[in-house]
Amino acid sequence: MADKQEVFEKPGDPEKAGKAHSIVSTLSTDSADQKLRILGEKNPYYVHDLTWTEEEEKRIVRIFDFKVLSWIFVMFFFLQLDRGNMSNALTDNLMADLHIDLNAITLGTTVFIIFFCFFEIPSNMIIRRVGPHRWIPFLMFFWGLATAAQMFLKDRASFFICRALVGMFEAGYIPGIAIYLTTYYKRDEMALRLSVFWSSLAVANSTAGVLAYFILQLRGKGGLTGWKWLFLIEGLATAAVGILSFFILPEGPTATKGYLRFDGFLTERQELIAITRLVRDDPSKADPLKKVVPRVNVWRAVTSTKLWPNLLIGFFGLLPSTPVGGFAPLILKMLGFDGLKANLMTIPGYLMGLLVMSTVSFSSDRHNERAFHGAFATFYYACCVASLALLPIGASKYSLYVALIFTMGGSTCWHPLNAAWIASNTAGTGKRTIALAMYIMSVNLTAIAGSNLFRANAAPRFITGMWILFGSLAITISLFIFQRYHFRYLNAKRANITKDWTDQDWRKYNATTTDHGDDRLDFVYTY
Repeated sequence: MADKQEVFEKPGDPEKAGKAHSIVSTLSTDSADQKLRILGEKNPYYVHDLTWTEEEEKRIVRIFDFKVLSWIFVMFFFLQLDRGNMSNALTDNLMADLHIDLNAITLGTTVFIIFFCFFEIPSNMIIRRVGPHRWIPFLMFFWGLATAAQMFLKDRASFFICRALVGMFEAGYIPGIAIYLTTYYKRDEMALRLSVFWSSLAVANSTAGVLAYFILQLRGKGGLTGWKWLFLIEGLATAAVGILSFFILPEGPTATKGYLRFDGFLTERQELIAITRLVRDDPSKADPLKKVVPRVNVWRAVTSTKLWPNLLIGFFGLLPSTPVGGFAPLILKMLGFDGLKANLMTIPGYLMGLLVMSTVSFSSDRHNERAFHGAFATFYYACCVASLALLPIGASKYSLYVALIFTMGGSTCWHPLNAAWIASNTAGTGKRTIALAMYIMSVNLTAIAGSNLFRANAAPRFITGMWILFGSLAITISLFIFQRYHFRYLNAKRANITKDWTDQDWRKYNATTTDHGDDRLDFVYTY
């Protein structure tokens, strides 16, 4: 890299500012260079004048992809197995064995979400203190045990208790992983990596159908029902992966040696490049210390008007995912397909979801654009949901099946994009941690509303519910477009305020301002 300061050029066009790669791009080159030098001193691995080739940087990113991201994929795979096995268990007469109905299952989903959301922010505050490489395996081990404990379900009460425990231990995992990935990847690399992370959802759900097909046939072995075998096997497997994760996940790019990582992932020079490139991309990453998240950061995140449109995108955009995806095997069984085979028949939908999500995320990172990609992906999803509502009442179960598969393919297609958008537009690290926790809360709270849209007396078409879901997606498209021009307006406003500032003006601002993180006048939003 001949000149690493090109990212600090002063943007004259808010359209370009929205695609800038640096938080301090509105400062003059000299001021930005000095500020970056001062911030970088917080990290002993940051070298201000360090240069490297493009191939060296690509090699480091590939190492992170194969050594870190690949294991995170495995971990999330087991999370999705545990989340999806309830829908598989429903095809094995779980409701009849526990003497409960579909409305009780819906209430169980509500209990899970309430406990999940209640512990989400506290869990992420602990993550910031002890480190994701320790806290996330801890959570994984215990939610695996809670999943396995569901083999002891006897009645309605025990069902609700186990759903609460699973929700409590799963809280903090997803935003914790997102924060963890930001310690390895730059802002314009995040959407694709989060897409890989969430693509394990499609792989897990596809595999879950196959596993469920065989495991549920163990019904009667050892005096256990098929669904008890399902919870036991998948729960214990998750706990085992949690234990392995203690020895595989490194603390960060500069702490990869030891345990099952052996001699480490990077050379000494690669460690310097790994940190320096991150700090140049986002100076707020310069501080490597684990800290307690101040309550003021929680308040700043909760009251941030710039964050809430993205949270609402998550809520309204993922409203269909629980009723459509979560109940897909049960819907197919109600349509007349064989119960065990219904689990296998959902696999094409999850694979299509993997393809659509990966394509959207790759294109979003490649073009460094978020809003239009999200809006177009949501439009595709809305058309699929509308098809389920518009098919005639007498339509064959096969045409309904095809429409359901295409709808499942769009369920989370923009989800990684929105998470990456939040991460890149929220600073510093404490506020970003809480913001991502709030986002995961929003997409899980939507499951409460979504699961209650499909009531037992409306099965199996749920037409009214489908139209409500279509409306929520129309709102989502509007929010994507609004947020794009919202951020563009904020960039233009800040650029206009500071366009005539001298270095002395910037020094005075830095010395006297009470602005922090993304509230500073030198922060540029991406869109």
